[in-house]
Amino acid sequence: MEKTHPEWQKGKLNGIGGKVEKEESDLECLVREIEEETSLQTKPEAWTQFASMIGEDWQVNFYVTAYDGPEESVKTVTDEKVGWYSANDLPSKVITDLIWLVPLALDKLKNNKFKMVEIKV
Repeated sequence: MEKTHPEWQKGKLNGIGGKVEKEESDLECLVREIEEETSLQTKPEAWTQFASMIGEDWQVNFYVTAYDGPEESVKTVTDEKVGWYSANDLPSKVITDLIWLVPLALDKLKNNKFKMVEIKV
């Protein structure tokens, strides 16, 4: 989606996500955020974690799924525009980490040869 906030992401493309609410798992957060930001309903079991980025006092988990439904099912419902982009030809305005996270996610879907990648920053 094309981000409008935070300021450092404004105008750039990033994946959908958000803050985990109290009493909510990161996967439940993902499913909720996907629906809130695109109107697409998914199930937790459809997602596979492929990476985790860990900082001193934070952690971001990355999940992947294959969607084979109609593109029209995904709608922009917030101030951040949702769009479809080729994973093999990402636009130059993507968040830098997506340049290597997207191929890693695709490899997880296609080959499933690794359990999960942990990146410590």
